[in-house]
Amino acid sequence: MNDLDLTREAPRLDPIPFIVADVILVGFAAFIGWQAPAPLGVAPLAAISGLVALGAVAGLYPFVMNHARRQEEALRERTEQIEALARILTGTAEKIGIAVSNLPSIAESSAHQLKLAEQLPATIQAQIATLQQQLSATHAGENAALRHELDTLRHAQTEKLAAALADLTRLEALAAKHAAALDGAIAHLPRLAEVFNQQTADTLRHETAAAITALQSASREASASLTTAAIEARTTLRQSLDDAVSRITTQAVPNPPLPTPAQPQKNARPPEPEPAPAPETFDDSALDEPMPEPEAPSSSESTAALEPEPAPDSPSEPENPPEPEAHSSTDDHSAPSPAEPALSHDGFTRLVVTAYIGIGNKLFIRGDGPGLRRDKGVPLQFVSIGKWRWENAELLFPAKVRLYKNDQTECTALGELTLEPGHHHEVAAQF
Repeated sequence: MNDLDLTREAPRLDPIPFIVADVILVGFAAFIGWQAPAPLGVAPLAAISGLVALGAVAGLYPFVMNHARRQEEALRERTEQIEALARILTGTAEKIGIAVSNLPSIAESSAHQLKLAEQLPATIQAQIATLQQQLSATHAGENAALRHELDTLRHAQTEKLAAALADLTRLEALAAKHAAALDGAIAHLPRLAEVFNQQTADTLRHETAAAITALQSASREASASLTTAAIEARTTLRQSLDDAVSRITTQAVPNPPLPTPAQPQKNARPPEPEPAPAPETFDDSALDEPMPEPEAPSSSESTAALEPEPAPDSPSEPENPPEPEAHSSTDDHSAPSPAEPALSHDGFTRLVVTAYIGIGNKLFIRGDGPGLRRDKGVPLQFVSIGKWRWENAELLFPAKVRLYKNDQTECTALGELTLEPGHHHEVAAQF
């Protein structure tokens, strides 16, 4: 390993430690000059001079050494460039020698190529003449074949065009015929629309009259039933209050004195029932919420409303209350009789079903109307206990439907129902 390699491997000196040493030495020199008495003697002056000189040497040493190393690196790089240039020159000289040795063979090859180049024009002319003969023969055969194919294609296209023109003429005749038929149908459309509107108006008028008649009849029957039920309830409550008062009086006074007989109110009669409300249009929106249960009157209000008759002379012979009118009691869960369909207030086709099918079960409807299927049912909406509802606004024609429990058990008691569009239907289903 030479000196250049050692210089390349040696790192450059860091000037910071030397600068710190220079500052320290100069600081010592300043300290000596500050502590020495004036004027300075030989010893302090020599010490200060030595310290400053050492500081200058310490501060300049790394810069001098780094500069020397940079010079050595530049010299080394220049030496390497000179060596590379010498190697390139040596290789070039070798290549030149090889080229000089190959010059005779190159001269022979050039002479041979020159002779071939002189013979090339004659060879090319002969090849051109042969190629022209082949091209002329090929062109003649190809032209004949192309002419035959062109004639065949022209004949085929002419036949196709003639057939297309015939089809076009036939289509124009058919289009004219259909246009005439369409014009006739359009001319008849106003008359058909007028007839359809007249029939629709007549049907709606008849159905509206029938629905109003049915609603009035149902309203009268309901009013009569409510009046009878109110009279019976008041009579029963009056009798119960009289019995209770008699029992309380008998238990409170064991040996009661004989009271003065009071004249019984012979002309007493129950209060007249309130007049029945006038029949109104059936409102389907009341089905959205269950009807609230009537509040039971308190004992004070009942006593104030119906005062009991005075007690009779003997407790064993109470006054006979008026006998209630005979009526037929029905079970709460019995199915009401099916009502006649009436026009709905909002134009929806609505079906309200009274069915007590148990908790956890559902009622489904199948049919052939809009939104209905024969093979799969649509669940009805639960309104209240025992009340289910289905409605549709798109029904335009009567629909045949059937009711199923849990979409499995059919209601055979009702069978197939017919729903009129725009009407309110109420039925009772039993499974």
